[in-house]
Amino acid sequence: MYVYTEEMSDMTTAEDIYDYLDEIMPFSKAEKWDNSGLLVGGYDSPVTKVLTCLDITNQAVDEAVKKGAELIISHHPIIFDPVKRVLIGTPLYKLINNGITAICCHTNADIADCGTNGAAYELLRDILDLGERTVLEELYPDGTGLGWICSCGRIAPKELAEKLGAAFKTDVRYTDCGNAIERIAFCSGSGGSLMDMITDPSTALVTGDVKHNIFVDAENRRISVFDCTHYSTEILFAEKLCRLLSERFPDLEVSASEKGTDYIQFAAR
Repeated sequence: MYVYTEEMSDMTTAEDIYDYLDEIMPFSKAEKWDNSGLLVGGYDSPVTKVLTCLDITNQAVDEAVKKGAELIISHHPIIFDPVKRVLIGTPLYKLINNGITAICCHTNADIADCGTNGAAYELLRDILDLGERTVLEELYPDGTGLGWICSCGRIAPKELAEKLGAAFKTDVRYTDCGNAIERIAFCSGSGGSLMDMITDPSTALVTGDVKHNIFVDAENRRISVFDCTHYSTEILFAEKLCRLLSERFPDLEVSASEKGTDYIQFAAR
């Protein structure tokens, strides 16, 4: 809770930050099923400290409280399905109880050039000698859409898997079509359905959350697919957004969550 005073009139508000986000990754381009935007709090809330994260977990909210952040910005929406109750101990309750505003940039960030897919391109560009990228799946008349596709340095599937694992800091599941890879089609999060757009066996699909049937289809079509996990292909967004906000609002204290570690563990064989 806060009490508005005259001295606060020149302070940055949640609306100022929302408007900037809307400028670089328009909320109007979010998928119809999505729930991006300001989901908790008010537009007129004064903001001096911001925490960015992938998911608004209990740990992330506790971190925001500890750092004194009035605003938390995540990729995945804190509210997705209809909410029928808000219980003590849940992230949503903690946000409301501590007066923390929440803005979520989901599919609008996936589509934006500076969003999740753009952050992955920046990470992989030099590592894989990537060429200029074009949009993988165009969704709007202005040419924007999901993912990207571009040339890469000729590389064997096994070596590509190793480089992707090192870059994204994760274990990589993949299929080896038997051909060298010369182009990469990338979609952060869960983009297995985009494999239908690939017909050339020298083009690999790099994404996360690949289902078994997608791997089977890839094997039958002799296309190499690389699953770098949903988390690892999107956690980059928190750091990217932190940099963007720090540059645009130098008066704010912006930090990426230190609790942004992968929640999924892998047991040794």
